[in-house]
Amino acid sequence: MSKKKLLTPDFKSIEEMASFWDTHDSEDYQWETVKDVKFSKNLKSVFNFKKVVPIRLDNGTINAVEKVASAKGIGTSTAARMLIRERLAELNII
Repeated sequence: MSKKKLLTPDFKSIEEMASFWDTHDSEDYQWETVKDVKFSKNLKSVFNFKKVVPIRLDNGTINAVEKVASAKGIGTSTAARMLIRERLAELNII
């Protein structure tokens, strides 16, 4: 017998939606069938990235960030950015 699918919650913002899906499995939720999907040619990020900051990391740190990225199914730079922001939040800096 298959598990009953949950209804997808309503989100107040894209950030709230992103945070939710970072911690939930989409396989557990019902999805509507989408027939026609159109993509914009000029998509912009929902985040306001101002600057690229090159940093040097040792191989152990790079491997650890890649491991986090792989586990979350995201890119390495996204994982690094998330880890930095999480630590800054713990320090009550952001």
